[in-house]
Amino acid sequence: MKYENERKYRIPDIYIFKKLVSQAFDEWLILQWYDKNGLRTRLEIKKGEKVWTTNLKKEIKKGLREEEEGFIKEEDIDFDNLKSQRMVMKKRYLLNKDPEIVVDELLNPDNCIRYKKEFSEIMYLLEIEEKGKKVDLTKFLMDFLGDIFWKLEDLTYLDGYNNSDFAGEHQCDLNKIVGCEKSKWEN
Repeated sequence: MKYENERKYRIPDIYIFKKLVSQAFDEWLILQWYDKNGLRTRLEIKKGEKVWTTNLKKEIKKGLREEEEGFIKEEDIDFDNLKSQRMVMKKRYLLNKDPEIVVDELLNPDNCIRYKKEFSEIMYLLEIEEKGKKVDLTKFLMDFLGDIFWKLEDLTYLDGYNNSDFAGEHQCDLNKIVGCEKSKWEN
């Protein structure tokens, strides 16, 4: 069991988003599914490599969560079950490793996901999370981003901005998106 200490922000427009991601030194695609009990199944695709994980988070207080995470093999995935779970799809850009600073660009190809929040409210998000170093996350981010920091909207203490909150029902062509064998997603 580990603890996740993080802060979340909304990036207000595409210009600031583009400026931030121009600083990224890594990026990958993430698909996350949430079951009724809060268990998250995540697929990360980076340079053609796929990594599957499961994760269960319990909020202790806003900005601090208890987290249990583990790796799973693709052959152990119940693809039929994932089709009925709520989903989030995003491109993640890594700006800093420790503390981790990421920008998430929410995706909705062909409007196949019915997110529970207005898409424009969640389209561009930034998170900073402690990894090894214990730091004042707000101060670190202020120093890291400079003037851009003051243009971000702090969402850390607001309800409804965790991925599990706005994940939606979906009818995406996951064969095309994920590149898995067709039989895994079809009955």
